[in-house]
Amino acid sequence: MTFSQGKEPPAICPGCGAFLQSDDPEAPGFVPEGLKPRQGMVCRRCFRLVHYRQATKAPLSDEQIFGILRREMENADGGIVFLDALQLAPNPRLEKQLKEWGKPFLKVINKYDMLSSWFRDGPSTRQLETILGVSKDDFLTMNALDHAAVRKALTWLESRFSRGARVLLMGPVNSGKTTFLRSACAEARFASSSPMPGTTLGPIGVSNSRLGMTFVDIPGFRSDDPWIPILCPDCLFRLQPEKKLVRSSFSLSLGDALLFGGLVEVKVLDNPKGNRLGTAAFTPESLKPHRTKSQRAAELIEKHSGELLRIPCRGCRTVLDGIPRTEAEVQLSKGQDLVLPGCGWLTLLRGEGIFSVAAPHFFKFRVRAALIGGDEIDEG
Repeated sequence: MTFSQGKEPPAICPGCGAFLQSDDPEAPGFVPEGLKPRQGMVCRRCFRLVHYRQATKAPLSDEQIFGILRREMENADGGIVFLDALQLAPNPRLEKQLKEWGKPFLKVINKYDMLSSWFRDGPSTRQLETILGVSKDDFLTMNALDHAAVRKALTWLESRFSRGARVLLMGPVNSGKTTFLRSACAEARFASSSPMPGTTLGPIGVSNSRLGMTFVDIPGFRSDDPWIPILCPDCLFRLQPEKKLVRSSFSLSLGDALLFGGLVEVKVLDNPKGNRLGTAAFTPESLKPHRTKSQRAAELIEKHSGELLRIPCRGCRTVLDGIPRTEAEVQLSKGQDLVLPGCGWLTLLRGEGIFSVAAPHFFKFRVRAALIGGDEIDEG
């Protein structure tokens, strides 16, 4: 955006990056009438988010985000691409954009500590290389709240960029970009960090005086989490793990179904070898799967959403009931994960079978090599 010479540019909220305004209370960047928007002022949405954990969703599409990214790339020297350890799915569109850009960047897998305790044989470097399709030298595992881990990323930046460099922070919503910014720069104390996906609404530039570099926090891509447009802020909060993923083991037979809240149903359609299937589900605490028989699944979803099935709440259940559902088959073999975006994943540890995944029509699952192995199965 350009401004006339001598004209002061619009004030930007340092919490979310939105332009401050007093015209529309429902639009991003709103400050109450009587408070003249000025640089350094936090918008009402960020104030409520930080002080009261009250969150509201703001409309922002991936098209808008990629528009922001393209503009920022014109004047940037490199970047850090964040991946959520709980999703681990590189964004194809971003990967193409990075290749065309041609600047150096580091991949960071954030929230890795939520997974590391499950690796019995030490670091999962080989699995991560397979899933990400990159060499171990091209990514770091970390938690953006761990200053030692943040320091490793800053050391990488120092080895590649000189003072005055402009570095972009890119990735999906809730992958740790803003948390990293706050950890790396004392000057970023106003940047709003929250479990609510999609907090950042515009580019937030912060100068790190020690490194002499400027970090630019780019809003996260929404398409990586299919539930953001649908669920209310409270349900989106509850979908975020608090400390680590919960591991739930199940021995499944023909006709068994697992309910991931009232969002997704996975059931066993066929088991060619006839043996019970050893599985392990890795989910947020609030989405621990409930096992039932497939013929009872619809009844449970209808009667117990917001109660036994904590997500979705009753209000979100009404919204979901108005969205067509689809059911798709998938074949799994031992050593594969059925990835359910926003919900976790189901690992097949013993046997092979054909499953069905019933979910709203916009939901897209995928299969990958198992991230976390193990042959022991406890009866779920």
